Amino acid sequence: MGYGPYENIKLRLTERDQLMKAVHKLMAAGISEDLIPTHLVRAFYVDMDELNSVLRSIAQAQQAKTSSVETLLQQTA
Repeated sequence: MGYGPYENIKLRLTERDQLMKAVHKLMAAGISEDLIPTHLVRAFYVDMDELNSVLRSIAQAQQAKTSSVETLLQQTA
């Protein structure tokens, strides 16, 4: 049962906050960072520049968190 001309309509995923939520949700589900764009474009029209920016900022935040934990461990050792 089709929906005629509306069958292939996708929602837009272009806002930074929406992309952040989607990326965090996929990462929490165990999807690797490399596969996130593939999963998102299957279901949404994605602003790829903004998605790449979001992925970079998340990677930088994780790296900073790891660095601060390592520094803390070195100080206590």
